[in-house]
Amino acid sequence: MRDLYTKSFDVAHPAAPAREKTEGTIHTAAMHRGHAYPPDLARYVEAHWPSETPLRVPHDLLCEALSVAFQASLAAEEGRPVRFRLLLTPFDDLPEAGAPNAGVLRLRFDPSRSLHADELRRLSPSVPFETALIGAQVEGEKLRVWGMAHSGPAWLAPSWGGRSLVPNWTYDPIIHATGPGQLAVRCAGTMVGGIERGVLVDALMDVFESAWLPALFAHERDVVRAEHAAQQAKKSSPTLVEHSLVGRVGQQMLRRAIQLVRGARHGGMILVLDTGASRSFDGVRLKYRLGQDEPSRRYRTLLFQILDGVSAATSKASVGWSDFAADASANLELLEQSIFELSRLIANLTAVDGAVVLDKRFGLLGFGAEVSAELPSPTCVWRATDPEGREREPYGIENVGTRHRAAYRFANDHPQGLAIVVSHDGGVTFVANREGEVVFWEQSVSP
Repeated sequence: MRDLYTKSFDVAHPAAPAREKTEGTIHTAAMHRGHAYPPDLARYVEAHWPSETPLRVPHDLLCEALSVAFQASLAAEEGRPVRFRLLLTPFDDLPEAGAPNAGVLRLRFDPSRSLHADELRRLSPSVPFETALIGAQVEGEKLRVWGMAHSGPAWLAPSWGGRSLVPNWTYDPIIHATGPGQLAVRCAGTMVGGIERGVLVDALMDVFESAWLPALFAHERDVVRAEHAAQQAKKSSPTLVEHSLVGRVGQQMLRRAIQLVRGARHGGMILVLDTGASRSFDGVRLKYRLGQDEPSRRYRTLLFQILDGVSAATSKASVGWSDFAADASANLELLEQSIFELSRLIANLTAVDGAVVLDKRFGLLGFGAEVSAELPSPTCVWRATDPEGREREPYGIENVGTRHRAAYRFANDHPQGLAIVVSHDGGVTFVANREGEVVFWEQSVSP
């Protein structure tokens, strides 16, 4: 959870200030007056816990769990960073996994173990963050580690790309320790609060949830919907597709590609070109240019097969993302996996020096691309502090490496394009031209 949409909160009082939501931006009534620590996070979580769900962990034990997790996150285990999920649900309250994705596989320690930072540090390699949790419960008025729970990776679908068909199996706090001093508390998949860079935060920076990013691909969605409507017009009861379905399939493909590049730890860059522009390739030199036939445009083929499959499964006048997400048919599952194989292909191509270049319908144009150093650099770039980029702060170009500078030059010269930069350390940056200014967003990369 390296990159968050951070807002500051007053941590001097037991309750956090009231929030007002305006146009998707979270505002607070007070500014941060110092570094936040686990007791501050505990108070914030209690004040903002979902009202329909009881918080079953007493204040003192929640403070203890957060403090222990915080200390463990600062350590290292045999040179590896300590990352884990700490589940505060009693062993007997968890649904046993009788079938895949139906619950969790519970492994109970006999006897249970004391909850302290060294114990979490030692256990962390055996409970990978993506697939397992450390379980703790109250025993004799103290928190103790009852064992571990294997959840599998399906819970990552919303942020890693894919449909989430897995029901929530607990509404108790789950503490995510994702880096040194970086904590987040979640309830049923939703972030309640966290600590990032010493500041209380309450929302993730997710560029995919912005309005400007889908607007960048609006024309392409309209073309796809028109082509599909023309095919459906031949049927007695045509079913149209909504923007949400066309847009979200592409979004999930990109999410998965980004996560795969992050996992490879070699960094990379993806450029999305507006091939309809007269100067679409200006300043971009492709070392490996791909022929523009069906294989390089395979995403389009798979997308139309998904649209046809979702449409055929209903008698509704139109279908959207929710219809696809709820359809567990084997055919759509296979098509989704084929989309993710394209994500893997894109991620693999980023291992070559240079960028992978896509058109705005996610056709593969080539890879090993170089953004010419002769393109003019922007005089200033802006760091967005909210998903829409309405709130910005100037940022020095000299503070970044060559890959980011190339992305800035590309966005400066291609106002309808998009650059996605993945750093070696796993950081993800979106770069775009907004009203003539080069703006970048530090995308949240951990659930």
